[in-house]
Amino acid sequence: MHMLTFVALVTWILFLSTHCRAFQERADFCIETEPLLLTDIGRHVVIDSDKETNCRITATTLTLKEKESLVDTMCTDHGSTTIKRSNHHFFKLHNGELSGRGAQRDICNGNASTMLAWVPYKIMLQNYAAELNPKERLSYIAKATNVEREKTELCHFRHTDLVNNVMDNLFTCVVMIFEDNFYGIEDNINVLVELQPLMYQLRNITYLPWRNVTNSYKMRLGSGMLKNPSAQRKPIYGSLSYAFVEKIRVNTSSIYEHEKLEQLPLLLEHRGSVLELDANGVGGMDVQEQSYYGRTMDARSEVKVEIIGQWVDQHRELNADIYEYYGHGLMRYKQPIAAVRLTFVRIDSTEPAFEAPESDNLAKASLFQDMAAAPARMSANGSIEFREWEAEEQQGGSSSFYPWFVISCLLFGILLVTLVYGIVRVYNKKTKERQKYELANTSNKLASTA
Repeated sequence: MHMLTFVALVTWILFLSTHCRAFQERADFCIETEPLLLTDIGRHVVIDSDKETNCRITATTLTLKEKESLVDTMCTDHGSTTIKRSNHHFFKLHNGELSGRGAQRDICNGNASTMLAWVPYKIMLQNYAAELNPKERLSYIAKATNVEREKTELCHFRHTDLVNNVMDNLFTCVVMIFEDNFYGIEDNINVLVELQPLMYQLRNITYLPWRNVTNSYKMRLGSGMLKNPSAQRKPIYGSLSYAFVEKIRVNTSSIYEHEKLEQLPLLLEHRGSVLELDANGVGGMDVQEQSYYGRTMDARSEVKVEIIGQWVDQHRELNADIYEYYGHGLMRYKQPIAAVRLTFVRIDSTEPAFEAPESDNLAKASLFQDMAAAPARMSANGSIEFREWEAEEQQGGSSSFYPWFVISCLLFGILLVTLVYGIVRVYNKKTKERQKYELANTSNKLASTA
């Protein structure tokens, strides 16, 4: 039975190592959140060499004010005869890969709820033009900046210009509102793209009360030695560090049942770090813990000890906030979510197993004991440190029973002597009174005879 459980554990760990690999963010795709100012475009900007080498594709997100201006320009009637009837397009990027295209009406209908960014035209030309169908007749949204006029305007350009690699002054970027300004390729042209989220991140987690706990098998976590170098018999305490793989299973149906959420991998805030779960909501992480134990030991003695851990399945529910994660540390709040069901498979409690244990010398050990109730002990440097153990000697212990036994015997002896002394004294008093009475009677008899 133990062999089967061990094989099952090893199989599960191998499954986690092969199926729960970290999501690989594209190294040459970078996301910037700081816009490039107009004054910076006209002068040489020093870029970090490592960043310039690694970031082959760079997308700069729109500021809130810039996004509002874009929506107002494309979705509001400014007197133009064509702007409302236009159906310009934009590109969609997923982890730096071209994943599709969206239409102008998607931005207007959704009020720009997507994550929009700018990508330089030359980068689009080098990396994505070859993937497009040359027979299509579309136009794409962009912005053009002319340094000499110190002006940036929203414009659009033709699909064929991008596909046919137009790099001369025939290239035109037509301003959307009045459609009377043209920008050449020598100007700074940036193409509008939508960044698609890579994952959902569950943050600001609040765990609800326990739903159920299922106890599982026990296993050996580690072994050590407990020594008492003192010349006196006294309680000795120790600790043992051990490691295990904590497994987490999130019920994805309790998350994806919401209509606004797509089927994306999950990131979970757990134990002060961000844990990645696969598409099935399964993940795991290495955990380092320490177990405290103790026992009363004879003078100058030692004993071997093993720490035994209890595996349990803790079924819980949580409330959290869902954030969309786009890569390179960029995330955005999505919506709150409630009653997410998950299961922790972890070691909940530990206990020591001593070599040749004595029943009245064992001490209890607890891993998840409340720290506020744990006793404090002075460390070597004088500071107080809290231990997660509590030692309670069973049945009072022999060292505390002996003094009470001696005191009880002494009290019983004194009481017995006092009782015997009282009995003897009363008996002697009665004997003397009887003797006086017999002497008086003898005297009376002798007088009457005479």
